[in-house]
Amino acid sequence: MLGLASLAGGAAFVAPPLRAPPSRVARHPHPVARQLAFVAKAEKASPPFAESHDVAAWFAEESAIQVLMSQADGAERLDKGEVAGEQRWEVTTGIPFPGMVAKSATTMKVKIDRTPALQISSSESRTVCEGGPGWARAFLARISEIASTTSTNQVELRDVPGGRAFVSTVSLTVALTLPSFLPVPVAAFEKAGSQSIQKLLDQDMPITLSKFRDAYLAWEA
Repeated sequence: MLGLASLAGGAAFVAPPLRAPPSRVARHPHPVARQLAFVAKAEKASPPFAESHDVAAWFAEESAIQVLMSQADGAERLDKGEVAGEQRWEVTTGIPFPGMVAKSATTMKVKIDRTPALQISSSESRTVCEGGPGWARAFLARISEIASTTSTNQVELRDVPGGRAFVSTVSLTVALTLPSFLPVPVAAFEKAGSQSIQKLLDQDMPITLSKFRDAYLAWEA
């Protein structure tokens, strides 16, 4: 997200208005912010394994959710199990910024049913900063005003050649709201950003699903 700094910084510049007699003031429409979206989708499967038992119970284990969130720097469960089949987690990811510690904290909603299927979706996000100059903390704390991430990840058990497998279907969108006066080539920018997050999904999902399968087999044994 720090790559947005140079773009967002431009939003702080406001040209002083020209003063003229009321009869000469030209009326212009208010500038409209640019909306950009980076989108990626993927469906990946774990390596196959033999017939499984009580997968729904595995999906509800905290250790199972922790594996699926293992790409983050940290994951903490927020709820106390008040609602059956539902959990709330907060994942934190470090944001590189010189001279300070900054983390993005996102609430994730988890739903488990007896299909069995497990769905994780992102909710509100905030930025936590420690140390560093005040202007940097203020900027990072307002990142959510110009950028938002929405994601869903559904994991289910399917029959595949060689046995059964965990299949994950992920949809990820990063949306940006930028001032209209910034010279951003929207189509090219969206294409490059989408390709970048698509590459991350394609690289990370098979690794995570392999860990998820191995953790399940160890839990079941």
